[in-house]
Amino acid sequence: MPSSYDFFVTEGIDATKGRVTAALEAQGFAAETTPNGGFIATRGSATRTLLLGAFAGKAMHLRFDVQFFSGDEGKIIVRISRDLAAGALKGGVIGAAKTADAFTDFANGIGGALDSAGVLAETRST
Repeated sequence: MPSSYDFFVTEGIDATKGRVTAALEAQGFAAETTPNGGFIATRGSATRTLLLGAFAGKAMHLRFDVQFFSGDEGKIIVRISRDLAAGALKGGVIGAAKTADAFTDFANGIGGALDSAGVLAETRST
């Protein structure tokens, strides 16, 4: 499973940030701005996850990072990433699998929103 995705976008940074914010909020995530201009996207309850682990269900706490970079030819790169160890700490093997699935859904939501807007040039995962 990928630990990061890079989306290469053909529109300006402000419009891209707006689309990404709307896409993550549509998936139930809250966006907290970081000092470098990116976001920390969170969803769920850390307390409930601590108590119930992978059995917290939809309330399982998830945290993904979103960063923005200037790319070649005026493109904006939107990088989303996750901490591979965090899922295991929040529910062992089951928690890691649920976090991986949620991250894939998160990436698909952002990529789909950018693609639907006609501004997605390319996607890469690592």
